[in-house]
Order: sequence, then C-alpha cells, then structure tokens
Amino acid sequence: MYIKSALLAFCLLIVIACQHESPQAGPRLLIENAYIFTMEPDQPRPFMGYLLVDQAGAISGLAAGKAPPGLVAQRRIDARGQWVMPGFVSAHSHLWQSGFYGIAANENLEGWLARLYGVEAPKLDAAQLYQLTRRGASQSLRNGITTMFNFTYTGADRSGEVDRQQLRGALDAGGRVIHGFNVRTISESWTPAMARERTAAFLMWADAQSESGRYLGTMLAGGAGFVDAAVGQAQVEGDLMHEFSLGNQQHYLESVADSAGERARYPVLEQAGIIGPRLIFGHFIHSTPELTAAAAKAGVAMVWNPMSNGRLGSGMADVLAYRAAGIKVGMGVDGEASADRADPFENMRMGLYQVRAVHQRAAAMQAYEVMRMHTLGSAEVLGVEDKLGSLKLGKRADMLLVDPGSFTPWQEPYAALVFAGGVKDIREVFVDGLSLAR
Repeated sequence: MYIKSALLAFCLLIVIACQHESPQAGPRLLIENAYIFTMEPDQPRPFMGYLLVDQAGAISGLAAGKAPPGLVAQRRIDARGQWVMPGFVSAHSHLWQSGFYGIAANENLEGWLARLYGVEAPKLDAAQLYQLTRRGASQSLRNGITTMFNFTYTGADRSGEVDRQQLRGALDAGGRVIHGFNVRTISESWTPAMARERTAAFLMWADAQSESGRYLGTMLAGGAGFVDAAVGQAQVEGDLMHEFSLGNQQHYLESVADSAGERARYPVLEQAGIIGPRLIFGHFIHSTPELTAAAAKAGVAMVWNPMSNGRLGSGMADVLAYRAAGIKVGMGVDGEASADRADPFENMRMGLYQVRAVHQRAAAMQAYEVMRMHTLGSAEVLGVEDKLGSLKLGKRADMLLVDPGSFTPWQEPYAALVFAGGVKDIREVFVDGLSLAR
C-alpha cells in the first residue's frame, strides 16, 4: 500500500509539473502589428504583420496581417506600428579597440598604426583585452549589431590566452561572433609547426564553448597581403585554411602608401592557395580594374568600412565597380579607434553619401542597397546567410524593434530609415528572440 501511494503521489507531481511548464512549450515571442522589413530578395516592400519565434530562437511565423487567433506566447508585443528589421551584421570589427576613441586623430593609417599597435596595444594583458572586447561587443549590440566578425589582437602572446579571452568577452556580451584568429608572424622563433599547433589548440577549445549557436566559427585574420609580410607567411595561412577549412579576411589595399606593394603581392596569395571563395578583402580601396576582375573571377568578397576609411584618410572603395564585377560586398563598422562609433546607421549614411558625392549622382546608390549590404549582404560575405541577415522562416530571430516617431511622417520607408534613423530610435535588440538590455 505504501508503495502504491508513493507511486501515485509521484505521478501526480509529474502531472502538476507538466501543467506548470506547459506555457514554456509555446512560442517564445510574438510581435504583432509591426511594420516588417525582412530584407529578403523576394520581399522588397515592408508590410504590416506579425512575427513569431519558437523556443529554439528561430522564426516560426512571419506574415502580413493579424496573428492567428488564440495564439499564446511567453511574451507578446503589440508593436503598434513600430518597425521590425534584421539585426545589423558587421563583417569587420575590432572589438578590443573600444577603449581608444579619438586616438591619433589627425594621422593617416600609418601614423595611427604606429600609435595604437606600436605604443598602446602592447600594454594590454589578456584580462584587459577581455574587458575591452566585452565592452566593444556590448556597445555594438546596443547599437543594433547582432553579429560581428571580430579581429583580435595577439601581440607577443604564444599561449593562445589572449584569443581565448577575446572570444569569451565577445560571447559574454550576448551577441554572435566570428573570431578573427591571428597566426602570428612566421620567423625562426615562430615556425609553421608552432603556428599550426596553436591554431589547432584554439579551434578545439573554441568548439567546446557552450554558446554553440552564437559562436559562428573562426576565420584567419590574415597578414600575408601586407608589404612587410614574412617569407612563408602566405603559405602557412594557405595551408591552415586548407587543413582546417578556414576562411581568411585580409586587410588589403587600405593603405595609400603601401598599395602598390600590396597589389604586387596578389600572385603570392594566389600561389599559396589563399585566393578564392573563402577569402575576404577588408577595405580593398586601392584596386585596379585588372585586380578587381581577377578577384571577382576567383569568388573573393570584400567588406566596406566607410567611417574608418574616411576618418583615416584612406580613400573610398569603388563599391559600384566591385558590385558590377560580381564581387559580394558587405559592411563593417571597424573599431572605435578608427571609426569612433560602432554605429551602423552612421556607417550606412557615410558610405551612401560618399558614393553619391564622388559620382555626383544621387541615384548612384539607393538607401535599400546600403541597408542590404549591412544586413543580408554582410551575412553573405561571411557565409552565414542561411542563418542570419534577414527575417525568414527558419532563420535566427536576431532583430531590432525601431520606433519611427522621430522621422514621422515618412514617404519612402528605406530612405527614412537610412537617412533619418539612428541608434536612438532602437527600442529593443533581440538575439534568438530574447531581448537584450540596452
């Protein structure tokens, strides 16, 4: 009798527990009465509708009109006409630079590098890099950037600790990150075998982190294209790309002074097996028609960083020519040391207005195009467009809720958002349908 009673009591507890937890089994989030910008190619016009997020953080419902009656979600938001758009993707960020606003304010790239990397960065230890990276990632998230390619600073470290701390800092902020891993300069004291061992150890550690959905993988933060690259640097990077199936983002043709030498290194990158669809050129300002055509044919992508290019006097990437050639173009906010604000709205405006001014034609680039480059276009460059960059059934629910009150009345929605919108208009930032504190 005692055993039967105990069993009945246990079963009753299970039933009560299941009843108590049943609301958790429903959708995570419902946003209704929202003006939705999906950024999907087949949905160019925003629409009034609803968006549903499941328990796993994926978009499970998205349509015009009213949500189905009787739908119950853990959180329900009546947007009352506010705008929903995908979270921005920064395909080129230096999150650790969040402590260096305004540094070398009147220097071009070379003087800026000497001050930041020659004087300030070597003073930082792993714990400080963690804090700066977390701060930079948090600021990016507050400003609507939900996914970041993060170029890390390695310095003299051989242990991998500075890389581990910078990845942890970015993940602990709550966003998604692709880690830009430095191979370090190849020399007699830092051999290809040492570089391989350090790379393999980091990749194994990173894959074991619990945030498997927000850690989007590692790419090389390549240095083989620099004019002062060490002998054998390109081959080491090419070998690591092949062995570990890694992408590679190179700062390339950013410098005015070094552009001729870097263009001359293009065949070296080809011979090492770096040139191809897994290569991204960051900045890519001082190209030639011949080099542009070669990069397009090889499937190379590029990231446009208009704020930092303007601030450092580096020039303007000819993104119209690159896109016409078939090169995928994304956008990045770079770092606070060179762009001073991790602000995608300002970045879009800066780039759009530069293009229009240089070509002396307002129609040279439209607001929709630059907004696409900073969302789905950047996701395509990073190879994560199947998960991110637009609002679509099955994709991750990374999105912004924007209040258009400051630019009402409006006529053309994309133009209003790009020309007049700003981080001040963001009401909530969501990753996986979960709201992040701003």
